[in-house]
Amino acid sequence: MKKVRIIANEETINILISNAKKTIADSECLLHDTELIKVEICNNKLQGNYLQLVLELLSGSLLGICEVCSNLKEMLSSSNTYVKRYHMQMINLSQYEWCIYLGGKDQNGVLANLIHYLNEQHYNSLELKNVLEKVRQLGMKCNVGLRSMTAHYDEPNIMYKKLLALNDEDVYVRRISEQLLIHDMILKYVSPILQMIKEGLNHIDKEDIRKSSFEFNIQDILNAKVAEAFNNKEELDIMISHQIANAWNDIESMKRLFDTCEKIIEYLKSRQIDYNRLIEMRSLVEMQLAVSFMRYDLICSMDSYLNAQSNTERSICFMYVYRIETAALTHLYGYNEERRQNSIWNRIKTIPEYKSTPLSNDIERNLKILTSHFDSTRRNLYTHYREGSKLNISDRWHCANKMDHPKELMQILQLVTLCKNIHQYLASLLSVMNTTEKKKNDEILEPIRSIKEIAYKNNLQDIVKMSDKLLSIFSLFNVKL
Repeated sequence: MKKVRIIANEETINILISNAKKTIADSECLLHDTELIKVEICNNKLQGNYLQLVLELLSGSLLGICEVCSNLKEMLSSSNTYVKRYHMQMINLSQYEWCIYLGGKDQNGVLANLIHYLNEQHYNSLELKNVLEKVRQLGMKCNVGLRSMTAHYDEPNIMYKKLLALNDEDVYVRRISEQLLIHDMILKYVSPILQMIKEGLNHIDKEDIRKSSFEFNIQDILNAKVAEAFNNKEELDIMISHQIANAWNDIESMKRLFDTCEKIIEYLKSRQIDYNRLIEMRSLVEMQLAVSFMRYDLICSMDSYLNAQSNTERSICFMYVYRIETAALTHLYGYNEERRQNSIWNRIKTIPEYKSTPLSNDIERNLKILTSHFDSTRRNLYTHYREGSKLNISDRWHCANKMDHPKELMQILQLVTLCKNIHQYLASLLSVMNTTEKKKNDEILEPIRSIKEIAYKNNLQDIVKMSDKLLSIFSLFNVKL
């Protein structure tokens, strides 16, 4: 019997959003305490394998919950197709990394290591084995291909196809419900241990904790003031809403253009007619599509920043921005010679009009400057919860607390400006190409038109038909991009 889908009403959605906000706030508070406890235990040389694993289990679970709930409330709050698909991607990526962190790819996750430790000590690990099984079940539901595209970007044509398949937000709501159940199981296991740790630390002087908190608070205050200033500017919200309103329609339009180029290339190839010019035009459309994905993803991140409830949540948005920047610009331009040889920009440079278009050098200079500052360590930290045996949760947390938000906002502005300039540049380059082709075609078409006119006057229908066929073939080159 086919299941009947029940559409959630507005009240239910608002409850989900409210619950997500509360979960974020509670999780951040507990994560803050957990990270401070880690520092105290390390400073007082109380660290042991079991204790360390328990705290890493808790902090990793908490950070994952913060990230998915942040994306959940944004996804549910929006009716925009592109925005919803953006947050579905981010939920999928966070859940994938969360499951790898806990379960591991080769039985080397935090949970697996904790179970192994308990077994070695001949302690009962059944409770954690049940948790691990639930993690594996959730991990099987994560889309690995989508995760790879979100983390690294892909060819624009492939990105479009993968995003087009993201149509059911209920899938992600259910997956987050599963994740929250797993998280509750982890909290149930960890809570009594955490309480004993806190009691054991009661006799320790908290001066180091106060100093650490004070250092964080200075940046927190500055970041909060900046966020408050942005939140008071209604025109910024209006501008972002306007920018993103027709995002998916724009993507669809460019994709149709890309497909048109593909079809014309196949037609010309089958007729053994030179199609190099169409390949050049396809590269232009491909770059327009790639830049659009980058631009709209950046706008989604900025929108999330404006809707964030805390500095930690805002910092997570900026981590997404850096990942978007490195992934998109790697495909557009590349960060080393090998990558640049395979980049879309390298294909653009083969177009004859490239050198005669004034903006070419300016765009390349900006691309080179941005990609020369890529930091792979930072990018990996913002992407992975763990890298092999290295656990990234504490480092991510400290980065989030120390992040300079005004600096990150300036970077978003620079990247969005770059996207705008590239679009203007591509339009300029295309205009020059169209002028060149029109001149060439006119030189070829004029004699054909004259022959057709003479044939028509003399009722030579075969020649008229042949002339029409030739004219239709050459009209393919006048496709408006």
